[in-house]
Amino acid sequence: MALLDRLPGRGTPDPAPRLDGRTTVVCGGTGEVGEGIVAALLGAGARVAVPSRRPDRLQALEARLAAAGAATERLVPVIGDLSAGDGPARRLAADVGRLAGPPDLVVASLGGWDAGPPLAEIPLEDWERTVHDGLRSHHLAMHAFVPLLRDRPGAGYVMINGAAARYPVPGSGAVSTIAAGELMAAQVLAAEEAGYGVQVEAYVLGPVATRSRDEAAPWMATAEQVGAVIADRAGHRLAGGGEVAPATVLEILTAGDLRRARELPPGGVRGATAGRAGWVLWGLQTGGINRQVRRGSPPRA
Repeated sequence: MALLDRLPGRGTPDPAPRLDGRTTVVCGGTGEVGEGIVAALLGAGARVAVPSRRPDRLQALEARLAAAGAATERLVPVIGDLSAGDGPARRLAADVGRLAGPPDLVVASLGGWDAGPPLAEIPLEDWERTVHDGLRSHHLAMHAFVPLLRDRPGAGYVMINGAAARYPVPGSGAVSTIAAGELMAAQVLAAEEAGYGVQVEAYVLGPVATRSRDEAAPWMATAEQVGAVIADRAGHRLAGGGEVAPATVLEILTAGDLRRARELPPGGVRGATAGRAGWVLWGLQTGGINRQVRRGSPPRA
């Protein structure tokens, strides 16, 4: 049974078109959220290329996926450095196409989390380094992979982002600024690429249960569930050619948002139920990603 079919209150959905014979790419696929997305895409039948500059991380990813029963014969590890500059990034994308085939879906699960002094006190050199590095990785991924998706019916480009893109988090000014910039970049990219038939989607994620977050609360979405939504939406789009619309923005802040994200039409902007209730702002501002909140329930407005 698919992950989404087990969600509370869900009836028997129409079966999602599978991704058999499709090539997908997950930039950042060796990371914890990326790994769940890779697992879901493999489960949907896709061939999944995962680029990394470190062979040991690719080997560890394959071992964990195999231990979980994933179809690793369709996993395509690709050695290369996406962050090394435009030339190396484009060569990496060419290697992906050579080893796995022309991509139908690219997922950019890039970036991380950091905290530090208030915005007014961040040293300029720290600010410039953090913002430059954070935005650069996504820009290089766009440069390398978006041209490969153009004029491929149903093709999609997905950017994974965090709740800091929309909810202020004291102590994370630089990371929050990067996240907000990435969200706008996704929307601009969508408007620019619609004419080439590329559907761009931005996912804004709250705390996500991953392999290292073993105390995750039941209300959290898992990384694999997020990947299942991505696979489901890509399958429907690729099966029918799909309407291409400007930016599709989906918030998945709790497991309760998964169905809403799955059903959002192209071009929609869907806020999360929990976001409107105010728990995300409360949770992030009071240390909501720590153990005590993970063990409990999301607070209500």
